[in-house]
Amino acid sequence: MPNRYFFNREDFRQLWPVFALTGVIVIAIASAGFFFFFHGQRIVEAQLKDKLRSTATAAAIQFDADTLMKIKTDESDMDSAALKDSIRKLQRLREEVTNIKYAYIMRQTDNPDKLMFLADADLALTKDELDKNKNGTVDSDEEASLPGDLYDIEDIPALKAEAFLHPTTDEDIVKDQWGWTISGYAPIHNPAGQTVAVLGIDMDASEFTTLSRSAFSPVVLLLMILAGISIGGSTLLFLWKRRLETMERMDIERSGLMRLAFHQLGGPLTIINWSIEELEEQGQEFLQRTIGNIQEGVKRLTKILKTLKEADLVHSGNIDYRPESASLGAVLRDVARDMKKRLTSRKQKINVEFTDSIKMELDPKLIAGVAQELITNAIDFSPEGSEITVMSGRHGRYAQFEIEDQGCGIPKKDLHRIFNEFTRGSNATRYKADGNGLGLYIVRGIVERAGGRVIAESREGVGTKIIVRLPMA
Repeated sequence: MPNRYFFNREDFRQLWPVFALTGVIVIAIASAGFFFFFHGQRIVEAQLKDKLRSTATAAAIQFDADTLMKIKTDESDMDSAALKDSIRKLQRLREEVTNIKYAYIMRQTDNPDKLMFLADADLALTKDELDKNKNGTVDSDEEASLPGDLYDIEDIPALKAEAFLHPTTDEDIVKDQWGWTISGYAPIHNPAGQTVAVLGIDMDASEFTTLSRSAFSPVVLLLMILAGISIGGSTLLFLWKRRLETMERMDIERSGLMRLAFHQLGGPLTIINWSIEELEEQGQEFLQRTIGNIQEGVKRLTKILKTLKEADLVHSGNIDYRPESASLGAVLRDVARDMKKRLTSRKQKINVEFTDSIKMELDPKLIAGVAQELITNAIDFSPEGSEITVMSGRHGRYAQFEIEDQGCGIPKKDLHRIFNEFTRGSNATRYKADGNGLGLYIVRGIVERAGGRVIAESREGVGTKIIVRLPMA
């Protein structure tokens, strides 16, 4: 009896297009699955790092540089008010923001590969709380770091220099006996803008790794089942839902951190204002200098609080934009006139060039605030004697104004994210030490609330042009 295969040569010749098409579909689905898996992993990882940078930045402003410098770097003064205050703030940060495992403050030493601990949130924990493996003993790797303890950063590039310049994170997620962790850092500045220490936050990344692994299982299933196109679509919907849930959770945590910052700043402002009123009632002339210093402190704290509140309104989408009939040119002229004193102090000149008188519906107060922020940036990041140009005109159905400077410019690598929350150009600290990275974020929020858009064009070392477009109808 002759041999009979399931498919003979003729069968294969007739069916090979089907096999080829099936193979193409399988390869296409597998390729798409791998692409969306790794791309989604990068997106979630970027969000995780953005959250770390934002959290560290907002938390760092709560620490006073002078108080940190009072902490003795030995075990002789463990009950000092400065140390206790720093530990309390670190512990509150850990309690307020979920997934934070460790929070600490370190400063540089003469050895570039070593940092020195100033405060550690774990110092607020009991022995039972420190005993993570529950063996009845606090092991050496479970002990809290004491002021003066050294930390080896030879294998941590971010802590060698970058963390003392601007908020940053470690490049990779690492795993130890306690699980997956990623660390973020932000510098702590003194009133002169100098970095005196760095705040470190170690965040639990287990959820990120779990999400990454769970996303891969449907891809494997798609490779095994030729009829898995519908499963692939379900997988994408699942990943999108998880991504939205992650973003929503981050929004909640950021809002909580904002409220914490409001609480931390609002209390000192009230105390200082009461102190001013009491001092003024005394009437002694020698107290006037002290009053002036306190008033300057109140002014700076009020500005920080106002900026944080505006950023929170942008973040929550609750900007109260009240349009009325107004002249865009008049708004810009008023702002330019109000900036004359500051321009004169830096020997700078402002050129106002309006090609058209535009009457439109806009919120004069908020749009003036946008122009003032942009002109202030142009002043701060431009050299003495330079010129700043303010232009306005029409651009299709939009009214447009531009503010162009001859300043330091924004590095190309930073330009795409310059309007993000808590973001500054990587060269910003060389020209303006203090800054919270919220100004342009608020500008974008107001302009988009008005139905417009804002565009940044810049060349490092040449200058920056910010273009604002607002709908005329």
